Amino acid sequence: METGKRILELRHRKGMTQEQLGQQLHVSGQAVSKWENGDSLPDTTLLGSLAETLECSIDYLLGANKNGSLRRLLPTLEAELQEMKPDEKIDMAFKLFHLIDKSSIKRTSSFKEEAMARLPFIHAGPDGITVHWQGKFLCSVSIEALNETEAVWSMDDLPFELFPDDRKALFAVLLQHKKLFNSDAPIPEASLLADWPAGVDFEESMRECLESGILEKGKGGYRLGIRAEIVIRLLGVLLRSVGKPGTISQRSSNPPA
Repeated sequence: METGKRILELRHRKGMTQEQLGQQLHVSGQAVSKWENGDSLPDTTLLGSLAETLECSIDYLLGANKNGSLRRLLPTLEAELQEMKPDEKIDMAFKLFHLIDKSSIKRTSSFKEEAMARLPFIHAGPDGITVHWQGKFLCSVSIEALNETEAVWSMDDLPFELFPDDRKALFAVLLQHKKLFNSDAPIPEASLLADWPAGVDFEESMRECLESGILEKGKGGYRLGIRAEIVIRLLGVLLRSVGKPGTISQRSSNPPA
């Protein structure tokens, strides 16, 4: 029964009918139906082709690897990655993070919880930061590259048009006060107000920035939050890459239109 369930699930993921899967394996759709219903098992001579067609391992088809066995697959995955072309590795990375997206989004009790569940996946480790955003963006950056981004913010043509008006206003003020990175000294609220542009609601902007983690409020005033620093540093990395011919060296083998 477990094998049948897995064949059924993987066939649905591939968008195949029982007849189409049977044609790939030179068996009837009725034979596939019997497998999925648990009435019979595929012949051992078909297991290799079946696993290849459904893009899984034979162990998985036979009901193994059910609990706590993902780590056992890492050596196999590592060996296959070494044989892949760079563009194929990029596509594989997106597939893996798509699985993380699917497993992290659950039914929630409020709109706010649902929105939080759909925030970018961010992993901060000792070697760098990886960010993935719902299949739209995947970036892995070393600590050394992040440290290089501070000089980027001395540029005169930063792309602040990427941000909403209140964010542009906030970053502009932070830059004026030179409190963007690694600052222990907070900016007093009076200083922010003095430089705040007309036409942008200060209180509403501060409230939204605090709730989203862009700003942190403590004794003596405001500091840039870790979420904003990650976003700004990643933008700095991208700017440096665009400005250096040849540094963007690979793209997906199947890029979106």
